[in-house]
Amino acid sequence: MRLLSFLIFFLILSCTSKHNSTVTTLNLSNKSLTAIPDSVFSLTQLEYLELGNSFTLYPPLSGLGKEYGSGDSMNKVAEIPKDITKLRKLRILGLCFNDLRSLPKEIAELKKLDALDISFNRNLKISTQMETLKQMDWLKYLNIIATNADETTIDKLRKSLPKTKIHAKLDDLKIETVDSAE
Repeated sequence: MRLLSFLIFFLILSCTSKHNSTVTTLNLSNKSLTAIPDSVFSLTQLEYLELGNSFTLYPPLSGLGKEYGSGDSMNKVAEIPKDITKLRKLRILGLCFNDLRSLPKEIAELKKLDALDISFNRNLKISTQMETLKQMDWLKYLNIIATNADETTIDKLRKSLPKTKIHAKLDDLKIETVDSAE
């Protein structure tokens, strides 16, 4: 665990050095984070920030063996600091599979943000975040699948953001299949 913490610290430190002051992409998924490191907010050229988690659904992680991890490395970010406004060039923000409980109203100041993925944050009650989300009418994509959102809230959000592609249910995902008979 100490080695992992050191590696994360080294990665963040290297990203914030003067040599890397033009970093535009940062992927911190699956790093056991409970908060967004303060150093991230000094990366003012950042356009893509991934703080979500990814994992294999099949086969189950337990069947892959210890060398592939156990899910212990998943981020559990509970809040987005107000300092998010320092990332004015941010276009894509991924926070899926975390432990978000709310969105800061300041996130609506990110006028270049095209895509926001806050899916699978089960404790994030979308109805209480409506005012903030409704202000973000420039968003092209919003993913709220598996958040705490009822049909009425989803309908209101879609009406408030008519130009935004909103994925709110698994049915919203169009998965193309390939016919093996061809």
